[in-house]
Amino acid sequence: MCRLLGLVTGPPEISPAGLPSSASLPSWQHCVGAPHALRHQAELGKVPPDNPPGHEDSWGVGWFDTAGQISLLRQVGSAQGSAYFVFASEAASKNACVFLGHLRKASCGAITSDNAHPVRVDPLEGQSGDSLLVIHNGTLKGGLLGWLRSEGERAGRPEALSDSDTVVLAGWLAAEIGGVATEKRPAALAQALQRLLAQAALEGDPTRSYTGINLLIAAPEGLYALRQFSKNADYYTLSARPLSGGGWVLASEPTDTEPGWEALRPGELVFYGANHSMVEKAILV
Repeated sequence: MCRLLGLVTGPPEISPAGLPSSASLPSWQHCVGAPHALRHQAELGKVPPDNPPGHEDSWGVGWFDTAGQISLLRQVGSAQGSAYFVFASEAASKNACVFLGHLRKASCGAITSDNAHPVRVDPLEGQSGDSLLVIHNGTLKGGLLGWLRSEGERAGRPEALSDSDTVVLAGWLAAEIGGVATEKRPAALAQALQRLLAQAALEGDPTRSYTGINLLIAAPEGLYALRQFSKNADYYTLSARPLSGGGWVLASEPTDTEPGWEALRPGELVFYGANHSMVEKAILV
């Protein structure tokens, strides 16, 4: 049970000398400054029915810069009173082109910095491919979680041994799409997630497999988003709106009162390309 935030840049501005400017994302605004920024959601964000308030077990932010390099900062505890969270949000605004922010309310796995999101997954030694950053809202369980562990172990992913369902899922995603060519990754991810949902359906009642599979996945080429849930549709939300300077912001709950927020359709994978306006959609269910 968590709160999610994602940002991706629009086309770069061109300087008077004809050179593209460095990336600039309003990460501080949506993490700290906006009326319902991520930091405020640590205490005031929605929770499922009959759950105590707060998403204060841990927080994390991560991003890719224009060179494809990753930065990742995570901490146990609440973002609400963390000066380090403010610092991390400001740092991202200077050079991030794809950004993720996350608040954790633990439901599976110990409360540790290793289990905080975003989860970074890298290619295994001797393999090619890009690193990925993954954040997730929901709980995977039962046969579905067991299947993900088995698939991850078969692929040699160390994440398969984690006590966190999200870490197990991130390792499986890395095995499925990490080495795929950039231009083929949207289709490969859609195919992988269709397999995941088909496996979940084998248990009949989807609530036995997962509560939610709300996902934001950051890669150098852009941001992937999926909204999927088995119950509590009012909680497992994910919305997007275009940024005024180009690009997109996505959040579990709208961070500001600007117009243009639209809920993602359940079962639809959306890809928001970095540094241009490309948006691709694939219907999974």
